[in-house]
Amino acid sequence: MSVPFQTAFELMPTPAFIVRTADGEITAVNHNLQQLYANVDATMPSNWKSCIADPIADDGWNAFVEGVTSNDIERCSVALQMGSNELDVDIQFRVADKNHFVGCVYSPEYKDLRATENTLLKFTLSESSAGLWVWETASDSVYCSASLATLLHCSDLKTPKTTPEWHQLVHADDVERLSNIVNSFVKNRLVGYEAEYRILSDQNNYLWVKERGRAYSHTADGDISRVVGFVEDISSQKTLEEHLRAQATFDELTGLLTRGAALTHFKKQLELARRQYTPLTMAKIDLDANDTLKYISQDKRNMAIHTSAHYFYKKMRDADILARVAEEKLLLLLPNTSVKDATRLLNAMLEPDEREEKALAYSDTSHTNFCIGIATFPEDGETIEELAESANNAVEEGRRIRQSVVVN
Repeated sequence: MSVPFQTAFELMPTPAFIVRTADGEITAVNHNLQQLYANVDATMPSNWKSCIADPIADDGWNAFVEGVTSNDIERCSVALQMGSNELDVDIQFRVADKNHFVGCVYSPEYKDLRATENTLLKFTLSESSAGLWVWETASDSVYCSASLATLLHCSDLKTPKTTPEWHQLVHADDVERLSNIVNSFVKNRLVGYEAEYRILSDQNNYLWVKERGRAYSHTADGDISRVVGFVEDISSQKTLEEHLRAQATFDELTGLLTRGAALTHFKKQLELARRQYTPLTMAKIDLDANDTLKYISQDKRNMAIHTSAHYFYKKMRDADILARVAEEKLLLLLPNTSVKDATRLLNAMLEPDEREEKALAYSDTSHTNFCIGIATFPEDGETIEELAESANNAVEEGRRIRQSVVVN
């Protein structure tokens, strides 16, 4: 050691030692660590592997060295063997040079987490507003902060104390996924993990939360011994995501599938028809073939489109797929339906009963304003795009010759 470093090392208020990475040999011990052993009338062994109560094999030490060198391991939680006594400590390791580590000895600080929000953990995680927790993997003990109790709307005493107790609060659909993520994190000695799931609060409602965990300390052979983390309420974010997802899937005016959402369903049906050699027919529906809607106000036009879309939706079969693909255009997919059967079905759709006719008229439209173009797979196209183009050509021809249903 250089003279300045040796002086600083000796004067450190924290008990510390320097260990050689090749074999675990302790090459230096500062005064405070020597005093710690002297207080119990014990002498510190000359090798790190002999300092701890649980023996460590050479391969375990090598894995530990690799973890510290790569910054995957920062702390080690061990019981120091001090004569006939054992002292539970946290040891923070840092690389001194390519052949040595510096180890600083601390008292475990997590067990006061229930009484006070741990400043160190807040700083490490940068999430002071979240519910903090510490998990001891060997004993499966969970220590929760007051902020986590607040998040769950329960008292400190009712926070989960073990993994099974925690999982009892997690939604049944999320437990297995959460367990797999955490088990993989521990088994593979990863630095951290993230998981989103639903957890039951004491108000008997589920909250969407994001959980982030990080390996805080390790055993002497590199296994994760302590995990720190936080749980953040993301319920409002999930509500917004669901709203945006619904907007992307369903047309706001008609409630039908949007073009993008329908395309996925259309392609699945096309592949099914291709594999099973079954008929598949597509129909393009023009809700304003006579151009009457363009002369009314936007509000009335929206009402006419909404009523017309609802009219077709009520008449379609369960297996059929209907989407709004343009302002006044619908696209209807008819699985397992030949051109002949599709023509018959679509002509029947254009025959409203008295109540339906009144509803259309009340919305400033009529079944006589509808025009349908038909295309079939594979004669008129082998892709959804080709079928849609053929159906559109048919509907344009129908508009031109004033015919309600036209086959391409």
